[in-house]
Amino acid sequence: MNLSLYSDNGGVPGTLMVGTLGEGINPAGAITGFYIDASNMFHGFLRAPDGVIATFNARGAGTGSGQGTVGSDLNPEAAVAGYYTDANNANHGILRTPDGRIATFNVPGAGTGAGQGTYGVTVDPAGDVIGTYLDASSVSHGFLRRP
Repeated sequence: MNLSLYSDNGGVPGTLMVGTLGEGINPAGAITGFYIDASNMFHGFLRAPDGVIATFNARGAGTGSGQGTVGSDLNPEAAVAGYYTDANNANHGILRTPDGRIATFNVPGAGTGAGQGTYGVTVDPAGDVIGTYLDASSVSHGFLRRP
């Protein structure tokens, strides 16, 4: 895994790109994001300031194309906010603690259909997660989740 996105799909429209996407960096230089493997499955990662990379997958994440786990942002302590897509293509928020434990959550009112659900976007130093959720009508709403 590297930190540049590349494509091995030959530029075919409608196919996912295999590679790595950095999504957030904290003041110490830790980076989070996700990579897409050859099966088009998403996996979260946390790259420590010393270059050590830990990958992570939330329990319940789907293993099909376009499914899996995404790290979206991290705070100064390296807690990671993000989401996972399950086998039904619904989304669920995550907060990965600095010690590697992953808590999952669903905002009340979030839809459970394909493309709907909870997306953790960013996390502050106190562990508060903000993001968006799509309800059963696929209408977007913002949220704040406090630990």
